[in-house]
Amino acid sequence: MAEQFDLLADLLELDGEEQFRVLAYRRAADQIRSSAGPVAEQALAGEAKNLPGIGKTIESKIVQIVESGEIEALTKRKERVPAGVAEFLRLPALGPKTARRIWQDLGITTMEDLRKAAEAEQLRSLPGLGAKTEERILKALEETAKPREKRTLLAKALPAVQAVVEVLREHPASNEVSEAGSVRRRTETVKDLDIIATASDPAALTEYFTKLTWVSEIKAHGKTKATVVSHDGLIFDLRVVPPDSYGNLLQHFTGSKRHNVDLRENAVKRGLSVSEYGIKDVETSEVLTARTEEELYEQLGYAWIPPELREGAGELAAARDGELPELVELGDLRGDLHMHSTWSNDGKNTLEEMAEAAKALGYAYVAMTDHAHYLREGRLEAQWSEIAELNGRLEPFHILRGIEVSIRADGSLDMPDDVLAECDWVVASLHSAFDKSPTERLMTAMESPHVDCIGHMTARKLNRREGADIALEKVFAKAVETGTFVEINSQPDRLDLRDTHARAAAEAGVRLVVNTDSHEVDALAYAELGIAQARRAWLTKDQIVNTRTWKQIEKLKK
Repeated sequence: MAEQFDLLADLLELDGEEQFRVLAYRRAADQIRSSAGPVAEQALAGEAKNLPGIGKTIESKIVQIVESGEIEALTKRKERVPAGVAEFLRLPALGPKTARRIWQDLGITTMEDLRKAAEAEQLRSLPGLGAKTEERILKALEETAKPREKRTLLAKALPAVQAVVEVLREHPASNEVSEAGSVRRRTETVKDLDIIATASDPAALTEYFTKLTWVSEIKAHGKTKATVVSHDGLIFDLRVVPPDSYGNLLQHFTGSKRHNVDLRENAVKRGLSVSEYGIKDVETSEVLTARTEEELYEQLGYAWIPPELREGAGELAAARDGELPELVELGDLRGDLHMHSTWSNDGKNTLEEMAEAAKALGYAYVAMTDHAHYLREGRLEAQWSEIAELNGRLEPFHILRGIEVSIRADGSLDMPDDVLAECDWVVASLHSAFDKSPTERLMTAMESPHVDCIGHMTARKLNRREGADIALEKVFAKAVETGTFVEINSQPDRLDLRDTHARAAAEAGVRLVVNTDSHEVDALAYAELGIAQARRAWLTKDQIVNTRTWKQIEKLKK
């Protein structure tokens, strides 16, 4: 469904249609991809138009897809614009106007024909196109043919960019230095790592940046800009900007494309033109700059918007109307309710080491949730004896008698009910057979009176496997009905639930838990990633279960 809206946007762009229509279809595609609910069913019921980015017109087009397989407008456009021409827009070297000229003036309609024409130097016959354009197109075609690179996990990118920011702040020429881009928004994966700075001597700061010991390649270097590659393949972009417009540049290079487009469109309605360099009053030509983001947003009539929310998902309206949520903070967590020790074969630290590390973080409790299939033949009772002994020594810190059970293909759990009834905390998770009725299995598990929480619900692994195909709306409704909590798993390659799904869960009334699923002491730090995911989901402290004391949680349990 989303692909049809993306293709329609491409063909409209090639046909020279107004940009607002193109953007509307791209927004619809984004919304459909990220939606936790069945958009097709909602459209048939006349309810999809209540979703952000989907109005009555787009809702009717979704109905057309359901009823006839394709958007009627798309069918008509495909008759006018060859399908291969739309692929031209995937090349960063080609904009829609140039792609249209190549198609209409030279009759080129496929990527292969485009390559041949560029190699034969035919493209330069068009006014405004020269040898450099042909070179860029050939390079872009070569890059497109390569296997798609996996994006970097936030867990790898975040400490790297934070370390570079700290090093740059120590340089005598630097004044302000901040991470920017997708890493500042804490997206689950990132591409390049952006850094924005001000300096008394910009050239000295960029020179210092390119000479750092971890730099393996300098891709670009100027007085105010530099791009370098680290030994482990991370790409860092540093931009040194004037202090008076630091807020403008930082906002521009932090906001997602949708956020920035929405910001500019709303400004146009008020007679303003927003760029990375300032806010221009179209009538008077006066340009306002901002030293801080707070100043910039205030000039446009908004409260400051936390970076994690800058995704074009209603945050501007909320900021204008004073309705932004007070987002949960890492320091709000009082405990971790999903972790493993050497009692699980995949755990690397002892139960005592895990507990001591959690206590050192300031936690009041943890649930030791080793895998059920490792705790048979008296091992569970032996673990409980160790927990009792440790609780006596670590008081008032408290270790809960937890367990992680697997949800089998028939929806049953891999530990008897009488044993689960003795546990303080039970996490139930899908670990295999992800294509076998995952929705029904999750809902069956939730009906157990002993299951407190569903772990890593979709079982996705970033860059490795898609999540199970789950009817999330039904599962969230069952969670509310049964009083089952749902986990945001902080493991770097999981971050499961994803942000938009966690937001939908909270809006449905589900209570969420931010857990690390740690298998070693160092992994307890992944709580920062889980909290970032919760913040991207617009979640508050009250919506996260383990911001409470254990006594308060006990009252919320089934």
